[in-house]
Amino acid sequence: MVRGQNSKWIRGVVVAVTVLFLGVFVNTSGASAATGNWGGAKKAVINAYKKYQVSVDVSSYNLNYATEYSNLKSMMSEVVSETPYLFYTGTRFSVSRNTSTNQIVKITLGYADAYKKADGTIRKAKIQKTRTQLNDAINQALLVVEPSMSQVEKAMVLHDYLISTTAYTSNAGNAFRLTEVGVFLKHKANCEGYSRAYAILMQKVGIPVKFVSSNKMVHMWNEIKIGQKWYHVDVTWDDPMDARDKTDQYGRVSHQNFLCSAARMRKTKHYDFSTADATSTKYDNRYWKNINSSFYYNNGKWLYMTKNGIAERQSIDKGSATVLYNVSGDNLVQYDADRYYFIAFNSIYLYSYKTNEAKAVWKTTDLYSSNCTLDQIKFENNKLYYRVYENGKHVSNKITPKDDGTF
Repeated sequence: MVRGQNSKWIRGVVVAVTVLFLGVFVNTSGASAATGNWGGAKKAVINAYKKYQVSVDVSSYNLNYATEYSNLKSMMSEVVSETPYLFYTGTRFSVSRNTSTNQIVKITLGYADAYKKADGTIRKAKIQKTRTQLNDAINQALLVVEPSMSQVEKAMVLHDYLISTTAYTSNAGNAFRLTEVGVFLKHKANCEGYSRAYAILMQKVGIPVKFVSSNKMVHMWNEIKIGQKWYHVDVTWDDPMDARDKTDQYGRVSHQNFLCSAARMRKTKHYDFSTADATSTKYDNRYWKNINSSFYYNNGKWLYMTKNGIAERQSIDKGSATVLYNVSGDNLVQYDADRYYFIAFNSIYLYSYKTNEAKAVWKTTDLYSSNCTLDQIKFENNKLYYRVYENGKHVSNKITPKDDGTF
C-alpha cells in the first residue's frame, strides 16, 4: 500500500521495474496512442534532472505501465538523448508502479557514473563545472559564424566545424560518446553525440532543429528548417572514416548528407525512419555533395577545394564558383586568415589567398620512403598533423610551423 495524492489510499502493491537502454537511444516507433499526460511527465522528468533529483513523482499524470510501455520508453529516450545539457543522465532508470492499477507512481532517474558518487549522491559541482566548460567550447564553435551569413551558410560552417574537430567512436567504454561532452570537450563521439551537439549549435543560431532516429540502423541524425522547409543533416555520416583501417580522416569533410530530402536520405542507405515533412528536393543535387573539404569564410567569400583546385564563391547556396588556383590537390585546411595547407604530389603546400600563390613546404621523402602516400592533414593547436600510409598501415605525426607557415 502507498499513500496517494489528496491523502487517498491506492489499492495494490507498488513495485519497482528497472529499464536499461543499450546502444543509441532511439524513439520507440509505433508507440501506443497516449491516454496519459506524457508531455507533462516529460517536462517533470527534465526539471527533476535539472534540479539533480534522484526521482520524480509522476502519479498525477495517469501513466499506465501495462498499456503504454512504449510511450514510457519513448519519453525517456527523448529526455536522455534529445535534451541539450542533460549530458549527465544515465543509461538506466526505474519506475515504481501500482500492481493493481498499473499506474506509474514514481520514476527513479539514472545518472552517468562520472557524475555520481559511490553512495549514489549526485556530483553537482562536477556537473556545473562541465557545463561551464561546455559553454566555453560552444561559444568557441560559434566564432565561425558571421551575422551576415545565410541560414544555409550557418548550417554548413557549423556542420564542417563539428566534423573537423571530432572523431567518430563506437567504443562502449567511452561513456562521453553519447553526449555533447564527447563532441565539444573530448572530441570523440558517436551519432548521438554528433546529433546533440549539432542541435545545440542550430538552436544557438536560431535554426529550428529536431532529431531523427532509426531503430534498425541504431542511428540518430537531425532535421533542420531552412526557410519554411525541413531537411535532413547527418553530421556523423559526413565525417569520413578511412576504409582501410576504420580510423578518422584528418581534414576531410563530406557533404553527401547535408540538406537532404527524405527520399535522398533513403538513397544514401538510411532506412527505418519516419518523417513526413522533409519533402523538398531543393538541395538534393547541389555541387557540395561532391566536395570533401571544409568551406572557409574569408573576407566575405567562401573558399574550398575541388578536384580542379582551390575554388571561391560569393555565396554557398547561390551563384557559381571561380577556380582561383588550378592544382590536382586535396585536403584543404586553414592555417591563418590568409593561408591554407593542402596536399599535392605527396607533399604539403602552403597557399596564400592574398597572392594566389602556393609553394611546397614539406614532402614525404624528408622522412619516409618513396612508397608511402601522404593522404591526410589537419591544423589545430598551432600544429599541423599529418598521416602517411606505408606498408599497409597509417603512420601519424605532427609538425610545428614557423610564423610564416613553413617548417
